[in-house]
Amino acid sequence: MSSLIGLLVAIVLFGIPVWRILTRLGFSPWFTVLAFIPVVNIISLWLLSYANWPGQRSSP
Repeated sequence: MSSLIGLLVAIVLFGIPVWRILTRLGFSPWFTVLAFIPVVNIISLWLLSYANWPGQRSSP
C-alpha cells in the first residue's frame, strides 16, 4: 500500500509539471510516461534538450 502512495506522490510532484512543460513545448504530453522509465528518461531528456524549442524558432 505504501508503494502505491509513493507512486501517486511521484506522479503529482513530477508528472504533472513534466506534462505541462511538454504541452507548452508542443510535444505530446504522453511522453510524460517516459519520465518514469529508468534509462529511457535520461535518453528522453537528451532528445528534449536538442529539440527545436518554440522560443528559438527563426522567423523567415
